[in-house]
Amino acid sequence: MRFFAFLVCLTISNFCFGQESKLEHFVFYSKSLDELREITVYFPDNFEEEYSHNVIFCTDGQFIDEQYKHKLDSIFGTKTVIPFVVVGVNSNEKQISNSIFEYRNFEYLENNPSDNPDLNSRFKRHLNFFVQEVDEYVKNELKLKIDHKYFYGVSNGAGFGVSMSKYYPELFSKYILYSIAGENYKNLKWDRIQYPFFIIRCGDKEPKPFIEGSKKLSKYLTKKNYKHLFEIYNGRHKREDWLNLFIEDVKKL
Repeated sequence: MRFFAFLVCLTISNFCFGQESKLEHFVFYSKSLDELREITVYFPDNFEEEYSHNVIFCTDGQFIDEQYKHKLDSIFGTKTVIPFVVVGVNSNEKQISNSIFEYRNFEYLENNPSDNPDLNSRFKRHLNFFVQEVDEYVKNELKLKIDHKYFYGVSNGAGFGVSMSKYYPELFSKYILYSIAGENYKNLKWDRIQYPFFIIRCGDKEPKPFIEGSKKLSKYLTKKNYKHLFEIYNGRHKREDWLNLFIEDVKKL
């Protein structure tokens, strides 16, 4: 009888507490970029493979660290916010020889001309990697079933998101975009009824080009009658500010 009671308690304990949240790193080969790439994935408490989950895909996945994990754990622990899986696609921060740029700059910026053919094609190849290969990997290798897909990016990573929305407007339902830089929304044509919703934020203490760029994008969307959210926050071009904003916007998603 005591043994039976122990089994019941053990089962209830596993049911109640389940799997703890975790941050995991995965490396796989990209055919588009012809190199190994890494993604950082946050799995919330009680993540269960057989169910569908809302997923936030983000650029600069190396930013998704223990600080993000701790803050996400805190808001999901309140049970008032539906948990998300976060798939951070790490960028290539390797310095290019005889250049002030990193490979990241050519991956994220659509119009960044170079005499090097490899660098000139980098944006398109990285776009295919982000849209196709990462999606295939999380579905096939990580067995992740996806319900709704969202995008999160900062600085050039946010600019990449804006540019990507031109080519794949139905890929993500909402975009969280902070301190946008290097965006290309020329000839942007979305469906008038179903189009992605942009959450655009920039800091009042950021360099003027970041603020003006975000304002211009907001004005462009307004002129095109695309509803969006634009806000200037009290802060700078800093990871700490972006983290705090992200947690607040995740609550709203």
